[in-house]
Amino acid sequence: MATRPPVADFIGIARRAGIVGAGGGSFPMYVKLQAAAEVVIANGAECEPLLHKDKQLMLRHAERVVRGLQLAGEAVGATRLILSVKAKYTDVVAAVEQATVGTGVEVHTLDNFYPSGDEYVLVHEATGRLIPTGGLPRDAGCLVQNVETLANFADAVESNTPVTESWVPVTGAVREPSTFRVKVGTPYTELIHAAGGAAVSQPVILDGGAMMGRLVTDFDTPVTKATSGLLVLDTSHEQIRRRTMPRPRVERVGLSACDQCYFCTEFCPRFLLGHPIEPHKVMRSLGFVCTSREYWSEWAAACCECNLCSLYACPEDLDPKNICTWSKQEVLSRGYTFPEPRDVEVHPLAESRKVPLPKLIQRLGLSEYDQPAPYADRIIETERLFVRLDQHRGKKAAATVAIGDHIEAGSVIASVTSDDLGCPVHAPCAGRVHEVSEDVITIELQ
Repeated sequence: MATRPPVADFIGIARRAGIVGAGGGSFPMYVKLQAAAEVVIANGAECEPLLHKDKQLMLRHAERVVRGLQLAGEAVGATRLILSVKAKYTDVVAAVEQATVGTGVEVHTLDNFYPSGDEYVLVHEATGRLIPTGGLPRDAGCLVQNVETLANFADAVESNTPVTESWVPVTGAVREPSTFRVKVGTPYTELIHAAGGAAVSQPVILDGGAMMGRLVTDFDTPVTKATSGLLVLDTSHEQIRRRTMPRPRVERVGLSACDQCYFCTEFCPRFLLGHPIEPHKVMRSLGFVCTSREYWSEWAAACCECNLCSLYACPEDLDPKNICTWSKQEVLSRGYTFPEPRDVEVHPLAESRKVPLPKLIQRLGLSEYDQPAPYADRIIETERLFVRLDQHRGKKAAATVAIGDHIEAGSVIASVTSDDLGCPVHAPCAGRVHEVSEDVITIELQ
């Protein structure tokens, strides 16, 4: 049996293994491990509607998640370890409770609301602590990591295994909704085919889910380390129509129709935790120019882009989320910084304004797709893998292989310098390098 490396090496191991936030954030784990934390929270909330990969992972590998949580706790000197999971998943709760026996890990159950997996919300739910405005979990003495990320960390520390696979649910308008464990670089079209194919005539994908996912029309887009799920819908679906509305029209309609009802703010999860984010005030910016517009735009700086304001709260189907996103980008590009950290106070009605997931799914027009996506234990065949070099936050990795090279599974095929934020990229399988570009390495499987 191999000797476990010392705790001092954990940061380097996380970097060399290419571990990033697998829940969609893609932030390199090694950076988070550099700060001390009293509490480490395993995020198994998976609050995006219709996605089930964290559930399927924990059902099958709860012990790996728990082990990764323990190792992360050692790395940052934590005295408390918490695994947060939805209470409604009784089978998952049973699996993680069994896996945590004798480990010192607490199992914390969450109500079924959105966005329970947001770091600010989760830290408060699990510990009662509040992250300061513009801060990070470490500012509240916490480290938050997705459960798949922690499982990857356990594999890296104990068996020197780099990240070359990702758990990906395929749901929505497909004939057999399923969750797969696939090699990084697998084209989306192969996953949809494995899920029985699209059940609509003009399918498109919301990559990452119904609330915060991005619209994808190119089905050759490859899986990355941070692919959190594919929601297939027809181009005629209301959620797709909303995402294809051009910015000038979004702003014009918002200017003409917003009556300042305040609902968008009243349901904002960050506002309810006491932060200075008020989407209805940002909507006012559409009617101003120059300094007045800048003032109202600053109320967007603390936006987490959860999309509740647009897709649930607004009675007129306006788009305060995108107005906030654009306003936030503008104020931050001007060098805006948050005021000095101040104590925040939870809104007295915060508990009663949690948005139940079934009600949200109904509001999104997705009730017909609210069904399980069980794990499909099979290999998805593909002739080529398209491995992206920007699978992490920070600087894009640079290829270290050339066309024609024969590579082994797990070998480094792209890297970043030690001074840059980023992670190496590893070969998901043995094969031959077919093509190398600034963005993608194409591998032909052997």
